[in-house]
Amino acid sequence: MPSTVVAAGQRRRTGGRGGGTCGVPESAEGFEVEYGTGAGVRRRGTLSELWPVRFEIVAPERRFPSFRGQGNWCGWYWSATCGDHVGYESWLERDRLVLLDFDPLVTGTASQPFRLSWTGSAGRRIRHTPDFFVRRADGTHLVVDVRPDDRIEPRDAVKFAATAAACSLVGWDF
Repeated sequence: MPSTVVAAGQRRRTGGRGGGTCGVPESAEGFEVEYGTGAGVRRRGTLSELWPVRFEIVAPERRFPSFRGQGNWCGWYWSATCGDHVGYESWLERDRLVLLDFDPLVTGTASQPFRLSWTGSAGRRIRHTPDFFVRRADGTHLVVDVRPDDRIEPRDAVKFAATAAACSLVGWDF
């Protein structure tokens, strides 16, 4: 039976391969986080070590290219909340940014804030970069992946479920 993950108020079906038994670590020490500071320094450590980092102010993990014939629409959205540009890789991500910018509870947003990795059940390293990290005024955090339901492949569903499990381990919403 497919499971459901809530991402930024949007319910999504993620397929029958949920967290816990598919090689998803059961503790925050099993997840590794890598991110870049605004000064260009790369940091890496376990999620249990790095969860307090202010990810809403880190550099994006990837660039937002734009070229002729590109299939998706990348760009930079000026966020009044952040007082800076926040990158997006699709119109759907841009629309999510607009909603976050108008949410009075949101105090900061970063696009592609970190790379999360873990060892899967086959012994291979699995990596995933969430679309957004959000800090709220009440001190809570939200990690967001934006993808239309009909474009969530089984491999991505496993990554989303593992990301949701990682977030849950450190008290973040997903």
